[in-house]
Amino acid sequence: MKVVIYDTVVPEARYIRETVFLQEQGFEKEYDDYDNVAKTIVIYDNDDAIGTCRLYWDDTVDCHHVGRIAVVKHRRGEGLGAFIVTEAEKVIKDLGGKEVFISGQLQVADFYKKLGYTQYGDAYMEENHPHVALKKAL
Repeated sequence: MKVVIYDTVVPEARYIRETVFLQEQGFEKEYDDYDNVAKTIVIYDNDDAIGTCRLYWDDTVDCHHVGRIAVVKHRRGEGLGAFIVTEAEKVIKDLGGKEVFISGQLQVADFYKKLGYTQYGDAYMEENHPHVALKKAL
């Protein structure tokens, strides 16, 4: 497995995000202004991009935000999601970060909790999908 950190959203990350969030899950808005300042992590197996996420400093929660965590369908169930989150946490630690925020879909909140994240507040909607706020101290 190869981990590459980019300062922009590269085509491999765009493909994975659009496939997972737009085509599979039915979101309509995939990109926002945070993509202009975020670092993008792409996980490769040989030359195949198989997972991605983005991370950035988020003033609204006063810590780093990890989001758009996605793994290609045929590689799910291999622990790659947890691997991506752990890699993002390493980058944040290297940047001096001490806490991570994730706006996670409610259906996968337990996944984040197993990684040490704590849910706070009530569920809220993003594009008709229930989400929860989660944080973790590094």
